[in-house]
Amino acid sequence: MGRKTRRRVGTLGLLALIVGLAGVYHVLSGPRASESRPPASVARPAVPIYALPPRSPGDLRNPRAVARALQFLAEMQPEGTYVLSIQERPVVVPMDVAHAAIALVSVNRVAAAESAMTWLFGTMVQPDNPEAFSNGIDYSGSWYDALRTDGAPVTASPRGRGEAVGMALIATYSIYRQDQSYLTRHIGDARIVDLVRLASDYLTRPSMQADDGRFYHSPVYRVSFNEECARMALGLQLASRMLRTAGDVAAADRAAAAASRGLESLDTGRNMSQGMAYDFYARSIWGLASVEEARNEIAQLKQAGLVAAGGVKNWDWQLTMASSPLVWLRWWMQAQTIAPSQTFDYAIASVSAGDVETALSIEKTWVSVQRSDGGFDDGVVFGPGGLHVGFGEPTSYAVARFILLEHLLTDVIGSGPG
Repeated sequence: MGRKTRRRVGTLGLLALIVGLAGVYHVLSGPRASESRPPASVARPAVPIYALPPRSPGDLRNPRAVARALQFLAEMQPEGTYVLSIQERPVVVPMDVAHAAIALVSVNRVAAAESAMTWLFGTMVQPDNPEAFSNGIDYSGSWYDALRTDGAPVTASPRGRGEAVGMALIATYSIYRQDQSYLTRHIGDARIVDLVRLASDYLTRPSMQADDGRFYHSPVYRVSFNEECARMALGLQLASRMLRTAGDVAAADRAAAAASRGLESLDTGRNMSQGMAYDFYARSIWGLASVEEARNEIAQLKQAGLVAAGGVKNWDWQLTMASSPLVWLRWWMQAQTIAPSQTFDYAIASVSAGDVETALSIEKTWVSVQRSDGGFDDGVVFGPGGLHVGFGEPTSYAVARFILLEHLLTDVIGSGPG
């Protein structure tokens, strides 16, 4: 199930408190589809978050909140290495490293981003690895889903999650825009651009891309989630630019063709699955939707009842697949909380839809509940008068998305909180 099981809601000892808050939560956090207030409009198209022009953290909106967030990331990254997902948990998740790298580039921390991605590329499954092939599947060009801090896979960790590969390509392109020499850096005998080619090859194999253009979650979990497909299609689109610059026209053409087919599948929406809230606004997050398409994605999200007070519900389809009443109760409790990472993505998607007002409201709410360590509780229940209860450990990927939201709002409407 991969990413669909990564949310944390705290211990079952908090059950009574959550159940007690649930009634208030449902009253306060129903769908907002009926609100008639017109959104503030964007004067010009927003720059995609992976291509934001680097700015000094002090020039962004809410510079103190951004400084705390950057300190949080700094503490998650031992010098010259990976970025952890959760503090004091020695597990590295490839796609979370990529998220952090994009955010770091956006605030002129290119060296830190390069260190993180160089470490990550050093752990990529290589063609000469005895474990590269399994049951007829070629996993070279991908990663294990979870790695130890020494680069070895976590025991029994699956591999080949496509969204991680797509994210790595997006992050590499973000670095490349600021430092084109990064593609020529060596990891062993291979250059970074050679590993970009290998990652692109992985995503374009039949084990990862269906005949109709959809990308699978992984070769052994052949389900297509919107947001994952958006990451992979965009990653290939950007990889084609890097490969073409490096003179590998054939590889660039293959990546571009696969990206085009992937984007067409997203446009039609056929045979796609929604596993988490951001699958509803997948294209809007990454600058792949027109303003009208972004508005339609947001409308579908609201119709699904996932927009609530404070942001987006921490929804996951495990609630509909629970194997026992206790498991169902666990996922139901999670569904009562608001997810920071998905909420920041929702704010980014709202800007793509021309609705800056919603993004500003989310920004104001979450700056007020930022932890002293710079992170955000992994799930929050909001009540009246600013009352809120948080659950779960803060993550680097939520903090990275917050930094990108702050940067995007600065780019669109200027510095200084509204």
